[in-house]
Amino acid sequence: MTPMTLRLRRTAQVALVLTALLASGCDDAATAAQDALAGADAAADSQTGGDTAAGTDAEAQTDAATASDVEAQTDAAVQTDAAEATDAAASTDATAQTDAGGDVAPATCNSEQKKACSDGLTCTTDSCAMPGAVCSWKLQATTCLIGGVCRAAGEAKPGDPCQVCDPTKSQSAWSPAAVGTTCDDGDLCTFGGTCQDVTMGPLPKLTCVSQPTPCDDGNACTKNTCSPKTGCAYPPNTGAACNDGDACTSGDACGLAGECTGTTVTCNDGNPCTTDACDIATGCTATNNTAPCEDGDACTSGDACAGGSCKSGGSANCDDGNTCTLDLCDNDAGCYHLPVQTPCCTGNTNVCDDGNPCTTEDCDPNTGGCGTPEPNNAVCSDGNACTEADGCKDSACKGTPKVCDDGNPCTNDACSPGSGCVFQPANGLACDDGDACTTGDACTAGSCKGEGKCACVPTFSDQVSKLTSILIGTGGKPGEGLDLDNDPATCAPSADCSGGINNSLGALSGLANAQLVGAVDKGSITILLEYQKFQQGPIDLALYLGGLDPANSTCDATTQSCLYQVDPALYVLETCSSLVKLPGTLAGNVLIAGGPSSNFPFAIPLQEGVNLEITIYGARVQGTVTIVDGKVTGIDAILGGAVPKEALLAAVDQLPEEGLPVPKAGIKSILESVVENDIDTDGDGTKDAASIGLKIKGISGVISGLEP
Repeated sequence: MTPMTLRLRRTAQVALVLTALLASGCDDAATAAQDALAGADAAADSQTGGDTAAGTDAEAQTDAATASDVEAQTDAAVQTDAAEATDAAASTDATAQTDAGGDVAPATCNSEQKKACSDGLTCTTDSCAMPGAVCSWKLQATTCLIGGVCRAAGEAKPGDPCQVCDPTKSQSAWSPAAVGTTCDDGDLCTFGGTCQDVTMGPLPKLTCVSQPTPCDDGNACTKNTCSPKTGCAYPPNTGAACNDGDACTSGDACGLAGECTGTTVTCNDGNPCTTDACDIATGCTATNNTAPCEDGDACTSGDACAGGSCKSGGSANCDDGNTCTLDLCDNDAGCYHLPVQTPCCTGNTNVCDDGNPCTTEDCDPNTGGCGTPEPNNAVCSDGNACTEADGCKDSACKGTPKVCDDGNPCTNDACSPGSGCVFQPANGLACDDGDACTTGDACTAGSCKGEGKCACVPTFSDQVSKLTSILIGTGGKPGEGLDLDNDPATCAPSADCSGGINNSLGALSGLANAQLVGAVDKGSITILLEYQKFQQGPIDLALYLGGLDPANSTCDATTQSCLYQVDPALYVLETCSSLVKLPGTLAGNVLIAGGPSSNFPFAIPLQEGVNLEITIYGARVQGTVTIVDGKVTGIDAILGGAVPKEALLAAVDQLPEEGLPVPKAGIKSILESVVENDIDTDGDGTKDAASIGLKIKGISGVISGLEP
């Protein structure tokens, strides 16, 4: 209680005593007044036992002066009252009797009296006592009253965060914080402040010492800036040279929105025997093909590509079936025919010509006499547009029936001898438009159309980590799990833990880790982490299960940055968003993400092809990422969460009876006897789940889309 509070309260008490005595008409009023004052002093002393000796002495001197003045006034009043006492005795006696038989004085203050005793301060306890509605005010033990302003314990002084309210040291002045106390210097360009002794002139001064905020969004197309009032900012670095990470572009430069874009390169090696393409990782590629080609020799036919170059086919067939021509071939011009001067020929016409291009006339070159025509294999045309590769056979021109198939299920394929293939629309036929988001697909006007459409076209960030190592932590020690309950005083398993680490399911490490190594290496367990809106500060981490994209089926997923497809069950097409999100922050290369709403499915392999299917609740990731030129190239972290023990035992029940490393009953026995519930997942105060810590490492990868 402050000296001012004591003086106010004691003055009120003295006034109350004086008033009571004057009304009573007591003969020794002065003595009674002194006794009442002594009682008031005793009550005040009992409430101020914690005050300092200096304050107590000062207050005692003030009280003594006040009591002397009041007692003098009391004596004068009592003497005046005594002079009148004899004359008023009978009246006093009557009044006393009336009082004795009348109303009794109230025991507590009414609402108006209590309101009058309120000092308007939240850190004091206001009291009103009867008789006389005496006010008193007591400063609460866990607060300070500094400069007339209430302060909570631990509250920092404005402008000086290392001076705090510490009621154990002083309730009326700021006290120095302990060295190492967390503080906030009010500068958004710093973080992690602690109070430290810093030499300022001849004397040390307790100062909030902070670390600079790592304002680096890893984007070469933005400028990294920071304002003490607003924090990190990344304005676009328009026009600066950059690398968009795509080898199929050139002249990369930063755009207005801080994006890096380039001009698509043209891949053409000028070789018809290679198929030109572009790989975003390596650039232009040329793959040998077997396409038809032209070897430059007009006297060959059926030329085709092989080994990246054009190979000649067989010799060209220059036989025109005319015995009156000499069939020749020029390497540049191709087939040509010269007339033969014999009795059988008139120019290019054989005198024995039967009009059939598929027979060779028999003419005696000496006499010009005609014999029986002989069949030939000359090229011809049968006049039927529904055949192809026509040629002479058995004295007749014959062709191979043409296949009229346009590959469109919504057309009726037919052929007209006069015009060739005809494709008529087949309206109303059931079909598949290849879009999983449409229904009622049917042929309309020669094309397949369905109703409805996908809510979005899935797109993914180019910042992705593919986990190359997943191991269950052994025990509950730092590096093997996380402090999931944010309580450094608790850890699990209790027989082997420290530092507040929770990893109750570490008991499964010996049973599952060898299988986990094999499953990750073989790709039967593929976990991908996508860094959405990659930046320093707030960040969303999405978790997917998936597999290697068949487009790069030979890519080594343990060492190379490969293309992956994600399980569509973990992607919400309606909102074009990931199902499993772990919101968090990225500060420099330190990543912390996840929380109570982050849950994901996980399979613990017990034997090849036999998995313990569980869901990890309240998943959190804590660790470091490697960033090179703004690209996440690696991660080394702990992925933790909790599994309800009942759900874990139910998952064991779903395992097959055969093919387990230990009998199913043995697995349940281990879980029931060794695994302890150490996490409260639903906030009801009961620990209902067992914690798990997964030690993860990963390299960069690319998500190409959803699995079919």
